[in-house]
Amino acid sequence: MAITASIEGGDVQLSGNPVIISCSGGVEPTDSSEYKILLKIISEDNKLEGAPFTDEMAPDDDGNAEFDISGYVDQPVAALFQYPVVGDYVAYETQAFNIQVQVGESYIDSTGELVETWGDTSDVFQILKGGLNPRQISMMNDDNTNFYETYISGSNFLTARPQGDMVHATQHVKLFYMVAVAQSAVTLNIKVVFDDGTEETYTSDSFAMSTDYLYEFNCSPADKGIDLEPDEKQAEHFWAWLDFGEETSQQRYFYFDWKYCERPIFLFFANSLGGIDDVYLSGFIKDNFLTEGEIGTYPYQTDDTVYDPTLKISSRTGQNKWIFNTGWKVITTLQFYRDLMLARQAWYLYSNISQTTFIIIPVYIEVGDYELFDRKDNLYSMELEVCEAHKSAYVFDNRMY
Repeated sequence: MAITASIEGGDVQLSGNPVIISCSGGVEPTDSSEYKILLKIISEDNKLEGAPFTDEMAPDDDGNAEFDISGYVDQPVAALFQYPVVGDYVAYETQAFNIQVQVGESYIDSTGELVETWGDTSDVFQILKGGLNPRQISMMNDDNTNFYETYISGSNFLTARPQGDMVHATQHVKLFYMVAVAQSAVTLNIKVVFDDGTEETYTSDSFAMSTDYLYEFNCSPADKGIDLEPDEKQAEHFWAWLDFGEETSQQRYFYFDWKYCERPIFLFFANSLGGIDDVYLSGFIKDNFLTEGEIGTYPYQTDDTVYDPTLKISSRTGQNKWIFNTGWKVITTLQFYRDLMLARQAWYLYSNISQTTFIIIPVYIEVGDYELFDRKDNLYSMELEVCEAHKSAYVFDNRMY
């Protein structure tokens, strides 16, 4: 069998976009019929539910067939992030599927028997949960690039947040990253620039990075023990990057928003690029509570007392809902919030009244027609309707937590 398979798109791809396997070399044997090229999708790490999968396709006149396996590999992934923050990074082994493919062929021979043969198995490539906008894919195609070359081998962090994003002093800033080549000695570097021009730098201990893992980096200077308001000066912005020795990753910078905010709002969400982003909203909060249920009607009984109703609640559930105003944001940040509104997994860092303790609440953004900004009136803030991702017939005891 001379069939070969080529994995288009690189060693790391996003599950929500086409994942193309190009097969060539198909030749129908003499005196056979119903000739097809076979493709087996293998879960090398046994994390892809239902695998292995087998697909088949009749080749074209040149013996070629093109398979899109995204439908097999676009499975739910329970996104993870670290809170409370401990250390410089977390390596996740479970956030990307390790995939292999094996090519084969099948046909009915001259005796009427079905014949199947299989060839070699490919090297492992990885699938991250996420996807790119069709318009962005088309523009990348025009530039002869793709997700892998741009973000992974291009050494970019897995986020669409703009450079210079405004963050709160206590915000747990996170960046997610995957390496194209294993690294033996890496450091996380944080450089804080103060309003008087002075700097303070944090450099982590050296650590190794593997291509098998998705990495979460905790980048907040406050989490590194850096005082942001020492000696009558104030931190203005900070940089974060990885140093591999001879090369570095993309360098990201963030500005501190020192405007007073009575109750900062912190959200996390699984973004479109396989990572998790953190968001700081500085506007107002409205706490709502949604209830729904069913009421049954019962006839009055002669022995009913004043305690007995004729309208009885057969079911009742409640759900927390919040209206969050983003506060004033630049246009690029409001555009970035489109990813938050599309997120299938999101979390609200809910604080007690005194804002001394926080708990994680899974949430989702209510569907709707959101106005990102008003260019006519220069109104650069928006309101988000955020619902708790739980409904319950019972109340939460806020005295306990």
